[in-house]
Amino acid sequence: MEYMKAIAVMGPGDVRLVDDVPKPVLGDYEALVQIHACGFCNGTDMQIIQGTGGDLGNHVSCYPTVLGHEGAGEVVAVGRKVRHIHVGERWIHPNLYPDVGNGYKKTHGSMAQFGMVSDNQAMLEDGFSEKDFPWVKQHRFPDTMSYVDAGVLLSLAESHSAAVNFGVTEGTEVLIYGSGPMGMSLSLFCGLLGGHVTQIDKIQERLDMSKRIAGTEFTINSSEEDVDAALKGKKFDVAIDIVGSTDILYEASRHLKPGGKVGSMGVLRNNDLMVDTSRLQDNTSLHMLNFPYGEYAVMDETLALIQAGKVNPKDFYSHVLPYGQIREAMELVQSKKALKVILTMED
Repeated sequence: MEYMKAIAVMGPGDVRLVDDVPKPVLGDYEALVQIHACGFCNGTDMQIIQGTGGDLGNHVSCYPTVLGHEGAGEVVAVGRKVRHIHVGERWIHPNLYPDVGNGYKKTHGSMAQFGMVSDNQAMLEDGFSEKDFPWVKQHRFPDTMSYVDAGVLLSLAESHSAAVNFGVTEGTEVLIYGSGPMGMSLSLFCGLLGGHVTQIDKIQERLDMSKRIAGTEFTINSSEEDVDAALKGKKFDVAIDIVGSTDILYEASRHLKPGGKVGSMGVLRNNDLMVDTSRLQDNTSLHMLNFPYGEYAVMDETLALIQAGKVNPKDFYSHVLPYGQIREAMELVQSKKALKVILTMED
């Protein structure tokens, strides 16, 4: 058996670079991907490490788990029945089987030296159905895009799909709580869809970045301003929580027009899972989107916007570190010194 390096969460608060994770063994319809970079998700990855992600309980294998869902790499080998994936192609979201081996489980498992994608088209041609696919969430990206830039591609598509799912169209008035990488990219895609965005955060530097990068029309620094006073009674069609807090959902509801929508996009923590609907404003709705929906359906459109120069992946990450510095990456994210960190696997 061959082994590879990977970032594994051994238990709450215990994350480390290990070197005893079994290297994937290809099945007939699978392709082996050498992973070069993986985005560190400020929300999901951090909560898996800390053991605080309540809504993640149904999706996360028990510890120890190989981390990472924003991986990007190059196909280096293919199974004997693979026909539509080729050596040299670049793919995002390489995956591992739930039982990785040697005691490890996986949380997608892209923070490793190798992962796999599956030739689902060939499987359909050979009589299999979609329920037989090992993985569905995967996508090829252009050779012209660097692996580091591709480490933020999934996040961009998730924000793009969220703007679509929340119903943002021409003229929609949008209020966004949070101006991290997801908040900024959501603001950008809402603007590209014709929405008018107001954004709230406690860090002025990030609000300034959002104006510059996403074209956010109006910002409020909630550490220095009273939000109600700053809004001056303005009401919105959609108000979206990126932070992950039921208190924000209640506050956001107060700022909606009749029939407006609260969007819950931030992952709720395990001590903050119950939504008291009596605290939501009457004649408003709650749209739960704590997990991405339809992000791969908009991936080609997201790539087209990148290629057209309307979206620049480099705007949405601030640090690039080797996998071995996972602790430094965590500290940068927790201290808000990093917008987003991309981790690179070095031989």
